[in-house]
Amino acid sequence: MHDAIVVADRMLDDSGAVLGTAGYYIDLTDTFDETRQEVLDEALPDLFENRAAIEQAKGVLMAVYRVSPEQAFRVLQWRSQETNTKVRALAKQLIAEVATLPSPSATVQSQFDHLLLTVHERIPAGAG
Repeated sequence: MHDAIVVADRMLDDSGAVLGTAGYYIDLTDTFDETRQEVLDEALPDLFENRAAIEQAKGVLMAVYRVSPEQAFRVLQWRSQETNTKVRALAKQLIAEVATLPSPSATVQSQFDHLLLTVHERIPAGAG
């Protein structure tokens, strides 16, 4: 499939009846492909950065509130709507401020350490 424009004019006989057209096609496929790629090259890094922040914020909400990914996203959406703030802005700020919270208790951190160090032992065979 090609993107093209046609530059043409009608060919008329002496009475003004259309005999055909004269002109040529300009294939714009490469131009459109380059433009599309430029747009993607510009937009994708921001998209991935925003998506990463949202996923990280969901992970925090999932860990703290023990909710599903869908429920965590709904919480972000709710706060977004309640505060008239974009979800990505909320997510980025939440991630930035979570780092300022006090560390978990030694007990919780120790339990998590054990979980992290042994989780591979509980992965079902063939699960990856």
